[in-house]
Amino acid sequence: MSQILTWVTTLAALSGFGLSLGLNPALYGATADMLARGLPVRARLAFMISGLWVGATALFLVLQTFNPTSLVSTIKHRAQDELFNRTVDLTAGIVFLVLAGGISVWTAYARTPPARPPKPVKQNARPMGYFFIGLSSAVIGFTTLPIMYLVGRMTTTLTPQLVPRIIAYSIFLVALSSPFIVIAWAWSRFPTHTERISSLYTRTLQRDYRWPAAGVCALAGIVFLVFAVFGHG
Repeated sequence: MSQILTWVTTLAALSGFGLSLGLNPALYGATADMLARGLPVRARLAFMISGLWVGATALFLVLQTFNPTSLVSTIKHRAQDELFNRTVDLTAGIVFLVLAGGISVWTAYARTPPARPPKPVKQNARPMGYFFIGLSSAVIGFTTLPIMYLVGRMTTTLTPQLVPRIIAYSIFLVALSSPFIVIAWAWSRFPTHTERISSLYTRTLQRDYRWPAAGVCALAGIVFLVFAVFGHG
């Protein structure tokens, strides 16, 4: 009975780790983009999930040899030290303000191109790029290393036999890719709503966002300058 309970709790934890590792804006953005633009989904989704699995499995194998916790902590401390540096804040504030000024001048003096009908989507565009989106999302990030280390520890301590370990790791991979499969399935089940969302997405892409971008850059520059002057007392 205790062994069954161990398996149940371990598989539940592995599923949670898979869902956590898949919480990446790039993955959900790529999925939403391919669906909203009406691209052929199967090949692109398959490439993206393949990239996820390859990247996660590569980390899984590498992290069998060392614990990345100390490495992640060191990088975080160094990043925090740099973020709380007056020179960095001052430089970032100036850069953002210059960027805001450049965008403002460009928007004020450059002609806005006339609205054109959207170009037809290239259905034969290569979906290989989605593989690299999945691959990079699986290996880049502060949380990916600890998650994959814990996945490796849990699968190796669960049982000494290879086949059950592979099965347990497969549960993790299924949980990692399941949200995107579910999103694509739900998208195909509600064609009326998907057409409206696709139309809204197309109109959103055609809008001119130069003035809002200038405003965001100006606000960011002011915030950094305020931190540079008053945040290092």
